[in-house]
Amino acid sequence: MSRFLVAALALPLLVGAALAQAPAAPGGRTVTSTGVTKPPGRAGAPYTRANTEADMAKAQRAAATRDKAWDSKMRTTMGSICKGC
Repeated sequence: MSRFLVAALALPLLVGAALAQAPAAPGGRTVTSTGVTKPPGRAGAPYTRANTEADMAKAQRAAATRDKAWDSKMRTTMGSICKGC
């Protein structure tokens, strides 16, 4: 009877320890003990003005490139249908 009691008390501790030591997911992401996947940490200073402005400039350049590609596609596709307002 005492063996069963010791095993019943030790089981939650063993399961909790196994979950707390979950390995990192692919891509540097981490998994918490509750199974929630967290994004990888940012290298260096997390939110400096230079990093933020550089990221914004990069996003604006990417958006401008997407807009130009979309406009050229629409001109060739819709050019015979719509001449604009």
